[in-house]
Amino acid sequence: MKQYNKVPEGWNVLADHSGNILVMGPDSNFWLRIVPLSPDSYTGVGLKVDRSRRIERIVEGTPPYGLRPLSKSEAKRLLDTFRGKSASQGKIIEELLSVKPTSAQDIQERRPQAIISGPILGHPDLGAISGKQRELERRLAVEADRLFRERYPMRAGIYV
Repeated sequence: MKQYNKVPEGWNVLADHSGNILVMGPDSNFWLRIVPLSPDSYTGVGLKVDRSRRIERIVEGTPPYGLRPLSKSEAKRLLDTFRGKSASQGKIIEELLSVKPTSAQDIQERRPQAIISGPILGHPDLGAISGKQRELERRLAVEADRLFRERYPMRAGIYV
């Protein structure tokens, strides 16, 4: 988060359904393996990884990840699209994602009515990007499982 707050532009986030998350920043990338504890709580491990042209091609042309403040009217317009009371969702979401991402400190200072974060791009299997990625995914999965069992032995016992 420190790196994002220094430079909130130029970030992309990819996630698959196995708990792998790739966070790509302007200067560095991180591969995370998370274990959900509840809908809003996670544990896991991560590593700094090298840039990959293959991965960069996946995110080319997509809106950057970030925090974007919304006015009360923008938030209402967005919610109305989900309720089917307004213009097309795609148009409004595209418009909101065109807003430049901002830092968490800026969000705290401005105190907007609402915030959107994202987008987090879905990928069917991040480990399939390359053999190196598959090996990294395997090692992180082992470490994330070890950490989960160490920190939450009673909960881990349920998943034997």
